Amino acid sequence: MLNDNRRSRVLLYAGITAFALFAIVPYYWVIRTSFLTNIAAISPDTGFIPALSQFTLESYTQIWDRFAFVTFFRNSIIVSVTATIISLFFAIPGAYAFARLDFPGRKVLFYTAVFTIMFPWIVLTIPVYEVFYFLNLVNTLPGVIIALSIFVLPQNIWLLQGFFRQGIPENIEEAALIDGHNELTAFLRIVLPLSLPAVAAAALFAFLTAWNNFLWVFVLTTDESVRTATVAIYYILGSDVLREWNVLMASLVLLVAPPVIFYGLSRRYVGEGLGGTPK
Repeated sequence: MLNDNRRSRVLLYAGITAFALFAIVPYYWVIRTSFLTNIAAISPDTGFIPALSQFTLESYTQIWDRFAFVTFFRNSIIVSVTATIISLFFAIPGAYAFARLDFPGRKVLFYTAVFTIMFPWIVLTIPVYEVFYFLNLVNTLPGVIIALSIFVLPQNIWLLQGFFRQGIPENIEEAALIDGHNELTAFLRIVLPLSLPAVAAAALFAFLTAWNNFLWVFVLTTDESVRTATVAIYYILGSDVLREWNVLMASLVLLVAPPVIFYGLSRRYVGEGLGGTPK
């Protein structure tokens, strides 16, 4: 029996190791290529672990110097952070109303919001563009921010209302009302602080959605000055005869870094928020 258990454990660890290597290799390849010279990046003679002489930081300096990546990166941060804040500003009270208040049409409104999450965004591109063009919001950062805020809002409402409904007992609010608070102060001073894990989880998903969004930025912008890094990568090497894969991979590394950092800072809150348990 002991040998069977040991054999099963060895097979389990071997399978987990093989799966981990299969998942990690693409990320390693991106990072590896970003530090190579362009010749080494496209050469079939370059080994899986390249020689030290083939490594360089040239691709990262080219991203900043040749392709105005500072502007694209700054626009991505502005758009993502602002869209996250705006969506949370409206999603928190909206989700709380859906979870706690009883008003006419509550279920219809909630399921309408949830339905928009499953609706393909691509079929909305023409009407969205026409509306934003009529409002003079095309080729503007406010236009991109408003578009992303609108489409992130239902996701945040769906996530937060579940936490308010299941993660915060109603007797906490009842005790606050007995203690002299009204509904607004009970929400602001009691419920909202207890909901910080869920808010952090919603903020993370909103930030990732806004940061990685390609469709709406691509549709609503044609000017480089308002283009985000996600869309800029599409244009960076599009006209080059010889593709500079090291530069492309360096831009991907820079693009992935902020979400990874954001997740690292909010990781301990995200698990609590998704688990429906207040901190």
